[in-house]
Amino acid sequence: MQRFKSLSLSLQLPLVAAGCALLVGLCLLWLTATSSEYLQNERERRYGESLAQQVSATVREALQRGDLLSARASLQRFVDSSLAGGITIRDVEGMAMGTAGVISGPDLTQYSAPIRIGQDTAGEVLVAVDSSAGQEIRWRFLFSLLALAAALSLLVFMGTRFLAQRLSASLLILDSQLVLPGTHAPDLENEVSRLQRSVEALPLDMLRGHAPVPAATTEFQQATILFVHLASLARYVDTLGESNLHRYTRRLQQIVQAAAQCYRGELVVTRPFGLIVSFSPQPNAGSEALRAASCARLIALISLGLQERTSLSLELAMALGQCEKGMDQAKDIYPQLHLQGAIDELRDACLNHKRYPAILLAESALADEQLQAVAELAEDGDMDAAVSELLSLAEEQETLINHQARIIVERIKPSQGTNSS
Repeated sequence: MQRFKSLSLSLQLPLVAAGCALLVGLCLLWLTATSSEYLQNERERRYGESLAQQVSATVREALQRGDLLSARASLQRFVDSSLAGGITIRDVEGMAMGTAGVISGPDLTQYSAPIRIGQDTAGEVLVAVDSSAGQEIRWRFLFSLLALAAALSLLVFMGTRFLAQRLSASLLILDSQLVLPGTHAPDLENEVSRLQRSVEALPLDMLRGHAPVPAATTEFQQATILFVHLASLARYVDTLGESNLHRYTRRLQQIVQAAAQCYRGELVVTRPFGLIVSFSPQPNAGSEALRAASCARLIALISLGLQERTSLSLELAMALGQCEKGMDQAKDIYPQLHLQGAIDELRDACLNHKRYPAILLAESALADEQLQAVAELAEDGDMDAAVSELLSLAEEQETLINHQARIIVERIKPSQGTNSS
């Protein structure tokens, strides 16, 4: 059983399906064997009784005349022209008056009928019917059904094998998306076990949905924005060549965009050496401030992971806060004008902070209850009282963010040409 569980899903499913098909076929074969045996016995019984009555009617006239020779000749004709293996005539005392063929044997079944002359019983006819031919036909029929059941099981195995291989490939793709890079599954694990192990490694509490956000009743809604200050880019603008600079800025954009997609953020506006990610209320998701802080932590971890693989530094400072966002920007004469004041405050906070990477929280962001419950803040008296530095989140959130960061780093890691630039 353990060896069967360790088989690949592309073999387990076909074997189970073929076994079930074969079991159903054998059950039907047993029912067919039982019913065919009953029908054959019933048919032989009726045939033997009818033949015995027919022989009794035929030899009655010969016995009335006392012509035993004619009666015995009639018995031989019946043996030659029917399925009777043997026929015998007995008188009322049980003495044989005439016999043709073999009356007893392993494949012979005896049937009897009285010989009546008028109202008197003159004797008895015993007919032995040979059932070997019927048994041979019955067994051929059953063996053909058994071969058919085996052929159907083989067809089920082949069809299910094709579908199971496609399912196995899909499960392996899902597992590759969830498993951490560098993690190797044991050889005895099949696709389902590997996927289950990868899912168990995730903090499922973080993935469960939250209560739906009620629809806003005003023209504006609260949104959280994350300002990403690209500190190192300001130094490289005048020192890197055009192609290297384009690769470097594209790498920074990939980092921010990949992290924003993980937490339903939207890249809405840019400033010189800065990117803005906006987080709006979403159904079945965490609060905007918690998602923005998680996105910032993910950006920081990705930049640290890529820093080890490139010669260029990735110094980032991030700050997040809340502001009002218009519900219908298509009708707004000055779209995103309400964001500018909040962006300026967050940008100033990043410029005043010299340690990288850093995540700064404005007072408006710290007012979020979900973020307060999981945030670990730095105790630094030199910082502005209106801004706090986020060190980390709760253990479950950090586990999920580390998992995401390792996957994203593997996907967007620089090539050898970028490393040398």
